[in-house]
Formats: sequence, C-alpha cells, structure tokens
Amino acid sequence: MSKIIYLHGFASIGKSPKTDVLVEMFGADHVVFPDLPIDPDAVESLVNEIVMQNKDEPLIFVGTSLGGFWANYFAQKWDSPCVLVNPLIEASEGMQLRVGLDLCNYYTNEPIVVTESIVAKFRVREEFVAANSNGALINLFVAKDDEVIPFQPTLDALPYYASCIVKETGGHRFSENWAEVVAKVKELSEE
Repeated sequence: MSKIIYLHGFASIGKSPKTDVLVEMFGADHVVFPDLPIDPDAVESLVNEIVMQNKDEPLIFVGTSLGGFWANYFAQKWDSPCVLVNPLIEASEGMQLRVGLDLCNYYTNEPIVVTESIVAKFRVREEFVAANSNGALINLFVAKDDEVIPFQPTLDALPYYASCIVKETGGHRFSENWAEVVAKVKELSEE
C-alpha cells in the first residue's frame, strides 16, 4: 500500500479533521502528516527524511493551500503522484505579502517570521517545479468559491494534469468535498 504524505497549509498543523479521515480510510501506518516549519530548507529536510524512511513504498503527496505547493514540489522531485487541493502556486508571492507581519500559527499560537530569505528559498523551489513539471503526476481539486486562492489563476498555472475537479462550492477548506479527495487518493493507492 502507498504511504500518504499530507502537507498542510500556511500557519496550520499536520493533524486535522482531514488527516483523521485519511487515517480512518488508510490506517495510521500509511498516513504521515508532519507539522511543517515555515523555512523551505527545513521543510525539505523533514519531508526528505520521511521519504527516505519509506523509500520502499509508493508515495502519494496530498496538500492543501501552501501544502498543495509542497505536494506538487515533492511529487515532481520524487516522481510520485500528488493530490492538490486549492493549491497555492506562486508561494513566493504569498510569502512576500507576509514579510514583516506579526504572524502566528492558528492552532499553536507560535510566532511565524517570514523573511526575504524565506521568500527567496520559495522562488528556488518554484523554479524547480517550473523546470521539472510533469502534469501526469497532478490530480487537482479547486473550488470556485475559494475565498483565499482564486481558482482560475490556479487552473491557468496548471494546464496539464492527470485529473482535475472544479467544484462550485467548498471554499478554501474544501471540507464538504473532502470525500472526493479521499476517493482520488484511494484510486491512486490502488494503481
């Protein structure tokens, strides 16, 4: 069975109602949901370590929002399928808007400091994805009523994919449609 690596959005944590559903469907041994730091180098080290610990298993990267950026990045890096839900495509632009702001994690209240250095590290990873993008790895879900990331620019930025579902409703969290995401992960895990 595949190892599912769930990557959360900005200022969030790994464990969530979404990961609870994934664990219920696939079992705790098959779902990993790390708490991601803001620094891209630290995220890369953390996820690479998870990948190496599970190198004998097929991988599926699942990500929401900023986690969708990461899921696409790691899918391209490790040649594995990904499921992107309302993904942030231009992560460096999103981070640039947060430089100098007083931010904290929504769940832990730990401070988050976004610097120009962090923005630059995201740009390097965006360049990697642009140069190495394989649309056959991408399974995309977007909601037209996403109040955080407009859906049309996402579709424009990802014109090639294995599958794409555009929902009228679901908002940024996509909670009402999460069962469809889980069904896609199940389908990929059975391939």
